[in-house]
Amino acid sequence: MRITAPPLLRGAGRRTGATTWVVLGSLVSGVAAYLFQIAGTRSLGEEAYAPISVLWTIQYLIIAIVLLSVEANLTRAVTLADGAPGVVRRQTAAVTAWLTVIAALIGGLTFAYREALFGGLGELAAVAALLVLSYGVLVMLRGWLAGVGRFRSYGIVTGGESVARLLVTLAVLSVVATPTALAWVMPLGPGIVLAWFLRERRRPQAAEGEAPAPPPPPESSTTRFLASTTLANAASQSLLAAGPLVLILLGAAAGEVSVFFVTVTAARVPLVFAVGGMLSRVLPPLTRMARRGEWARLRRIALVLGGATLLVAALGAAVTWWLGPPVIALLFGASFRPPSWFAATAAATVLLACGALLLNQLLIGMRAESRLVAPWLAGLAAGVTLVAVLAGTPTLRVAIAFMIGELVALLSLLVAVLASARGRARAFAAASDDS
Repeated sequence: MRITAPPLLRGAGRRTGATTWVVLGSLVSGVAAYLFQIAGTRSLGEEAYAPISVLWTIQYLIIAIVLLSVEANLTRAVTLADGAPGVVRRQTAAVTAWLTVIAALIGGLTFAYREALFGGLGELAAVAALLVLSYGVLVMLRGWLAGVGRFRSYGIVTGGESVARLLVTLAVLSVVATPTALAWVMPLGPGIVLAWFLRERRRPQAAEGEAPAPPPPPESSTTRFLASTTLANAASQSLLAAGPLVLILLGAAAGEVSVFFVTVTAARVPLVFAVGGMLSRVLPPLTRMARRGEWARLRRIALVLGGATLLVAALGAAVTWWLGPPVIALLFGASFRPPSWFAATAAATVLLACGALLLNQLLIGMRAESRLVAPWLAGLAAGVTLVAVLAGTPTLRVAIAFMIGELVALLSLLVAVLASARGRARAFAAASDDS
């Protein structure tokens, strides 16, 4: 059976199977990251690996909250400007300044709390700062590749970074197995794939199947874009990743926290593909639709996406109700087996989040990223409120509250997309009448 991409994903890179390359890159990246952690835990042991687990968590939050915004900003800018070098240089300079500030803050904060975070290993604060800059370079490269439609290279860069890190890790651990040595390996992957990429001299391939676009609109403020999307990402990640911390605040036992963490981590597999490239894969065609004024089409996409997300979340919850607990018990041990209702709720939460992140891309493509903030803050507020008012075990309160929070964010984003498209259509029509 031949699998084809939906219409939204066709066009740029069609001949090279663009979407396939992005999916494969995400898959390879996820597997290599998992093997990195296995190698690290087996070589260092539970206690010595603790600083690395903290550093890994910091890296995840940097990518999910800050660097996804950087990639989306460059992808949209390059798409609108058809890869014009001047735009790339200006955006890169602005983003580099932003990342330098973030790196300095991360480095200073982690050094100040080095005892609690890294067991006193102060040099790991420098690694944390370097992770911001290193992965910042990676996402800027991926943003440019997505903007010019080079998704084959995008997939290779995504998977290659993780594989390169794994290979260096295995070599280093065979010689010296210490937390500090392993920590310094973590920022190396982006540098290795960048060196590989710079050896490529082929010209970017133009997107196929797209009608000629009008001249690009004026560039928007990079600072305003990054501030809006970073705040939205922070609220989104709070609903996805803050559960174990909330459980601790609610007085949950250590075993309950562990089961919650393992279950939610397993349920987040779809997000690996979203963050690994699918969000950047859909942004260029959405940006071009908005640039051509295809507002009715964008509204239809939003409605279909919203309805499909609700349907898939319901089906995913039903399947996970039956299969989730035994699969988690098989992978992690019988003591980590979650209740069926919790496995289903975790799956629904993640699938709702995936749909919401795709709606994010619609707003970004329409140059309406400022409308991202209110829906995500509304979802976070709903989640926090429900945690406070619901009765039951800590797991029940947090799981239900965060699922409802994601649902509120999804529906609010759908309203924001429809309202934004309607407003842009009216403005476009008025401008046409005046001319």
